[in-house]
Amino acid sequence: MKTYRALAYKGLLASKITSVLILIAVILSTMMTTAIGQSLGILSAMRDQQAIALNGNRYATFVQMDQAQVDKIRADPRISYAGVSVSVGTVELNRILTLGLNEYWGDSLSAYPSLSQVEEGRLPERPMEIALPEDVLQMLGFSGDVGDTISLAASKALRHGVQTSDFSYTGQFTLTGILRSNYLGYSAGVVQGIVGKGTAEALLPPDYLYYNVDIRTKEKAAFQETMDDLVETLKVPELDTLYNVTYLNAKGISFDEESADTEEDGDGFSLLAVAGLLVGGLILLAAGLVIYNILNISVSRRTEQYGTLRAIGGEKRQMYTVVSLEILLLCAVGMPVGLGLGLLSATGILTAATSLLSPELFLAQDTAMLQQLIQENQGGKGLFLFLSVFITLSFAFVAAIPAARAAARVSPVVSMAGPVVVGKRKNRSTRKIHCFESYYARLNLKRHRGRTVITVLSLVMSITVFLALQGFVSLLNAAGTEQEHLGDYSVVNETVGFTPEELKKLQEDSNVENVAAMQFSLYPLDEQNRPVGIALDRAMQPGETFQVVGLNKLYLKEFFGDRLSEADLSAIENGTGCIVRNPIAVSVGEGDSLPSTRYTVGSAITVAGKALTVLETMDDYDGYLSVGNSGFTNGVQVIVIDQLYPVLTGQDTYAELLPLLTEGADRKAFDQVLEKFCQEIPGTMSVSYEQTDQQLEESFAQIHLLAWGLILFVGLIGVLNIINTVYTNIHTRKKEIGTQRAIGMSLKSLYKTFLWEGAYYGLLAAVIGGMAGSFCAMVIQGAQTGTVTLGTPPWLPLLEAAGVSVAVCLLATGIPLRQIARLSIVDAIETVE
Repeated sequence: MKTYRALAYKGLLASKITSVLILIAVILSTMMTTAIGQSLGILSAMRDQQAIALNGNRYATFVQMDQAQVDKIRADPRISYAGVSVSVGTVELNRILTLGLNEYWGDSLSAYPSLSQVEEGRLPERPMEIALPEDVLQMLGFSGDVGDTISLAASKALRHGVQTSDFSYTGQFTLTGILRSNYLGYSAGVVQGIVGKGTAEALLPPDYLYYNVDIRTKEKAAFQETMDDLVETLKVPELDTLYNVTYLNAKGISFDEESADTEEDGDGFSLLAVAGLLVGGLILLAAGLVIYNILNISVSRRTEQYGTLRAIGGEKRQMYTVVSLEILLLCAVGMPVGLGLGLLSATGILTAATSLLSPELFLAQDTAMLQQLIQENQGGKGLFLFLSVFITLSFAFVAAIPAARAAARVSPVVSMAGPVVVGKRKNRSTRKIHCFESYYARLNLKRHRGRTVITVLSLVMSITVFLALQGFVSLLNAAGTEQEHLGDYSVVNETVGFTPEELKKLQEDSNVENVAAMQFSLYPLDEQNRPVGIALDRAMQPGETFQVVGLNKLYLKEFFGDRLSEADLSAIENGTGCIVRNPIAVSVGEGDSLPSTRYTVGSAITVAGKALTVLETMDDYDGYLSVGNSGFTNGVQVIVIDQLYPVLTGQDTYAELLPLLTEGADRKAFDQVLEKFCQEIPGTMSVSYEQTDQQLEESFAQIHLLAWGLILFVGLIGVLNIINTVYTNIHTRKKEIGTQRAIGMSLKSLYKTFLWEGAYYGLLAAVIGGMAGSFCAMVIQGAQTGTVTLGTPPWLPLLEAAGVSVAVCLLATGIPLRQIARLSIVDAIETVE
């Protein structure tokens, strides 16, 4: 041997089994970190694509812009994209759904790929050409084909959502294309159609010809600053800025919640980033601990060999060099294999997942296009590959160096003699041992405290990672930020309405869990600006209306439960309090607005002789209540409990019912009940949100499948790591096992002892890992809700992880024991490893 460095290579060959176990740990850990790192960028890209499918590839939209404002926005160097469109008007399909007609200029339609998927024909190109979704054509009762003429009666308001003045017209359009049905707008009561360029100019007066501008900024961090500056410079009213909250959240762009008129957290994923870092850190830590545990066990068992090297003249630095070379040799072989297998595993998981679902869910024309999308979003893998290598090497050295350092510090005689165990017996009472093997297993765990702690910690990390990843999947759903609709159906009748008996009949259906119900009355003003048909204690302002809205308890709690205290809710339910929606002030000129009626919290209002206390107000653009898609007719809304509504208005009928079905309800059976219900009451319209919910679920299905592929992969790696860790723990105790058999322990008792050890490992890891995983789940849930609170632990995943960990520990204990039991007692005692 020409150099002492050759001892590293010879030592690995002399301890073949231990070297193989360490090599497997290096490969598995590198493989896991590589596969996760390779896949995170793809999952993030899929989440962005889902957000685009929901609300478009835009950060925000300026509406009702004139040509001068459009030119300034386009010329702004801070804007990377400005897509211009024109709202041509709206068509009332029924009392629940409205069709919006839009004219897109240039490439602005590319920002809305989910709206432009053509089933038949082509997109419109010239004036008075139109493309409509298939479901819209069915609602219109159109039975023609592409190329036929379709007549639409439409109108356009000067102010969206606030009825001030509108222009009505009937247009004769040529149908050039049939679009794929898009049900996402059903919950908002709006579906979209596309008209050719020049249609708006042909149909609308100049005063009604204004533009909508979708924008994206060059710098994400400067988005809100750019928006604020544009609003101030262009003098844009607050109502004329629409933030794409879904896409902003998906991209991690911070925004002002008040400007966006949303309760969503606009801090750019502060808690989501923490959750992501938490999961990533857990994965890296779990991978590193496996290497640490196996190397620590291996190097600690070789303290006597290090003592021998010291006795024949080895220096401390030479001890470190030999250990370091052994680590580098193992990592040099294991890490390239792990990196390659990790890359192949990630590619295989993603390819398998994308082949199971339709590429159209992510706006790709075919599987090849979806695969191209995946390839384009595999950026950042170099960083994760570097982190994988760095983490593996770091934990390997952290595990091996302390043992070598301890051996280098003590004298050769002490090192060669091995550890000296001093028995200490405390005064304790005599107890009967009911199961010797269980008792002896607990003693073994206590005798090897360091090994026990590290082994259990390795198992804990695998369980924690499994639980944390399951919770983290929900954060990848961009549709989670979409406003949910109340109920599974909307049933509207604004003529005769629904009686309380008809509401009760619907509530008693076996498929119905509950029904949210709304009553609605609108009163115009007379010449003295007082409501016609109902008494009010004060005059209002010109151009306003007075409205009374009655809500049943379910509707009231769903709509206002997070805004009102329990005392205020009780006051409204008792008929002594109310909520007031104040009118929107109408702007005239620059910075001026017309006078409007205004109520404040705590003020009193008397309606039809009934005195009420105003407990909450909604102001400016803070939402409103309306029946179906009728929008907000500007005025004062007084919102009361439905039992008080007849006292104020003299009517007890409901205008809108929102049935909420039970879990596992028979939808076909209920659809038949609802169809009969609508036929019995003239003027009743209904719409189902089933397809809306299904489309939202499908938009997340691909991401969910990809993520679960990774979770199962990480779980498999965790299982292999557990087997490897426990196998190493037992394999390095051959001499101990031989000694136990020499003093009379039977093979059956030996098996029971080590199986009990495996069970204890699994149970301890399950308990600690369950608590750690539950904490991680709370942090991840906090990323969704904006606050970290104590919640219900994920019992099912926790029990799954606990059961698997115990079973794997028992399996990993039995395999090496069977091999060791075949050795003779002498061979086991004399073993070098």
